[in-house]
Amino acid sequence: MRFLLTLAFIANLALLAYGQGFFGPPPAEQGRTPRPLSERNQQTLTLGAPLPPATTP
Repeated sequence: MRFLLTLAFIANLALLAYGQGFFGPPPAEQGRTPRPLSERNQQTLTLGAPLPPATTP
């Protein structure tokens, strides 16, 4: 009985690892082409001038 419980636990861990993509691309991502990192949300980043250091009295 303990052997069957251990076997079921190991099978669940293996299926979780497969679904998360530990053994390659996850099944949900197959067939998709990922965008290059340079094209991801460039418009959301705004840069400004650095703040001056705070003076302590």
